[in-house]
Amino acid sequence: MKKTRHAVTDIIMKTIVAKSVKVAEQSANSACFFLHNQPVPPKDLKKLRKF
Repeated sequence: MKKTRHAVTDIIMKTIVAKSVKVAEQSANSACFFLHNQPVPPKDLKKLRKF
């Protein structure tokens, strides 16, 4: 069964969103090892913390 262009685009966009959330979670749970180089994270990012 052939997938339409719209269906393929939907799958790609869902994958991009899922990967973005994973990267945001990793960023929320890690810290910069340099002392002065970590920017202040957004308040919404704190919701994704796992600890």
